[in-house]
Amino acid sequence: MQLKAYRLFAVVLAVGVGLWLVLPWDQLLRWAASEQREFQNAMARALRAVRAGEPAALLTLCAATAGYGVVHAIGPGHGKVLIGGAALASGSTFQRLAGLTVLSSLAQAGTAIVLVGLLVFALRFNARDAAELTETWLAPLSAIAIALIGLVLVLRGVRALHKRSGAATDDTAQDQHKGACGCGHAHAPTVEEVRSLNSMREALAIVASIAIRPCTGALFVLVIAARFDAFGAGVLAVLAMALGTAATILTVAAGGRLARLFVVMGQSTKSVQALNLSAMLHILGGGLILGLSMLFLAPYLT
Repeated sequence: MQLKAYRLFAVVLAVGVGLWLVLPWDQLLRWAASEQREFQNAMARALRAVRAGEPAALLTLCAATAGYGVVHAIGPGHGKVLIGGAALASGSTFQRLAGLTVLSSLAQAGTAIVLVGLLVFALRFNARDAAELTETWLAPLSAIAIALIGLVLVLRGVRALHKRSGAATDDTAQDQHKGACGCGHAHAPTVEEVRSLNSMREALAIVASIAIRPCTGALFVLVIAARFDAFGAGVLAVLAMALGTAATILTVAAGGRLARLFVVMGQSTKSVQALNLSAMLHILGGGLILGLSMLFLAPYLT
């Protein structure tokens, strides 16, 4: 790989580490937690207004839940880790990443709706039982699924770098060798082999790993709505919350996408340098997903 590629990669890595060390994360997370409590109070008031039949109560409720989704997504969460890491690792377009983000958030809302519907109406569980089930079983399962996706990205990057180590130093040399030896097989991975999120299976894996754990805020809204005989209003409110969450995660996806574009700037997508950079970004993005997922999983292993 050319020295320029290493320099670009090092710059992006240094900027990311620098931002992580410099930004006031403690204050930001405290602010997000405080705002979430305020929005929860607003949601509870709006649900009471819905129960009382006030005209604009449903609109107020959806606005409150959408705002909750925005600030809730600022805090630690598996969705941001997965989408951000995948954006950094993959060569997918922002449009595709945005579609996955919105679909994942709506699927997560759908899980909450189905779960509360079954527990409260079919099995007669209370709110505490639903929250406990989510934290005890669904949260660790989601962390494991996301960690596996990170591991796959890391292994894909390592495999691509290993295959490239035996390849020619440029595309011309590759073509000359292929023509000279007449072997007919590839001596290095193609662009498609080192990209991610370009298949329906990979997209569904990401959506499922995020959706498997419903948001606690969504459970809160749905359980109270069920108590107030306003479950339909709760469903609409949770969908609005999902869109608010997606709006925040979209900024993470955009950041990951821009970071990748900066690293590969000016590189031909079929060049040896671009392929090596893509493989390294797979390792970096997958490692980020794997490491943070293990942090989320750690409390459940003790």
